[in-house]
Amino acid sequence: MCESLWPQLRLKADTEEELIEKYRQVYLETYVQDELGRKRTFTDWCGVTYQFGAHAFDHAFTESTDYRTSAGIHDGGFSKKRARRILWIKEVLALTAGTIQRYSQSRQTDRGRTAKRRTLVVVEERYVVVFNDPQKRDGHHQFVTAFPADGSYLTKIKRESFLVETKKG
Repeated sequence: MCESLWPQLRLKADTEEELIEKYRQVYLETYVQDELGRKRTFTDWCGVTYQFGAHAFDHAFTESTDYRTSAGIHDGGFSKKRARRILWIKEVLALTAGTIQRYSQSRQTDRGRTAKRRTLVVVEERYVVVFNDPQKRDGHHQFVTAFPADGSYLTKIKRESFLVETKKG
């Protein structure tokens, strides 16, 4: 088995519910608020800022049984595969290792509006991190999800998005 760019976080708990809450706590402490309750903001290699909402955890760390037909609805339950990579998101934003491709995409929302997305793909890991572009001109990109992707999903990203840049960590 190949060595990953970053270690995976493997938490233990007596029940599935306790395990989910442990990963949720890591997410909240690492990405959402600091120890003083202030909203965390991350900055990438381009000076672009990102924020994470508390409610994004439920979408980001669950799976869909079929992403092609799910329309973003996750019905596959909690994903240990996604959760174990939870700390990778900040590594991607800091460009600490690997080759990262940044894609831009416009898509229709469920309310019929056009929304822009920024997708970061770590080529060596086939790891995808997705953010919505800011609603306001001076706003922050908002975290949507992060997951290890299969080849067909990476092909879908390349087909439906525009490759903006490729950077090496």
